Amino acid sequence: MKPIKDDKKENKYWQTSAKKILAVTAIFGIIVVGFTVVTGQIAYGNFYGPLFNDSKVPVVQFKGSPYGMNAANGSSIMVLNVTDIDGPNQAAISEILLTNSTGTITLVSQNISKDVFSIKDAAYHYHDDIKTSPYNGILIPLGDEATIHMDITSSTGMELHGKYTVTLVVPTQKAKMATAIVNF
Repeated sequence: MKPIKDDKKENKYWQTSAKKILAVTAIFGIIVVGFTVVTGQIAYGNFYGPLFNDSKVPVVQFKGSPYGMNAANGSSIMVLNVTDIDGPNQAAISEILLTNSTGTITLVSQNISKDVFSIKDAAYHYHDDIKTSPYNGILIPLGDEATIHMDITSSTGMELHGKYTVTLVVPTQKAKMATAIVNF
């Protein structure tokens, strides 16, 4: 008689155990988490930095000094020349603070959108136009520059006189502000 072959003979190359499965799973998990973190950091542009998009915060700057004037009809006109120099897409100026020695006047986005009566984009701009919105105030596309004319008497209810500090507030995780002096 021939000996019976044992079909249940184990192949030593395909043997698995709970320890081997756990080790392979842990290594694969570490690789997936590492790939996700590295890809996210590269996408945010700060590979050796914190785990949030600190390098892509919108930053609005004044290009030249803003100026103010009082028209013959009793309205206070403020002219701002601003640009968005950093950020993922566009900056939204949602508040404008006018501060002097006696107090602060806050123009929120609804006031800003109704006070802006003229926007003149820079001749070289190639993005969307700068626009206003009652929800966001003034929307400035990345890299664009414009001169913005505002009649702020309708929001303040009075004609302004004297020296004011103008602060443009761009709400982000770390709020960025641009500050300058204007005389009416």
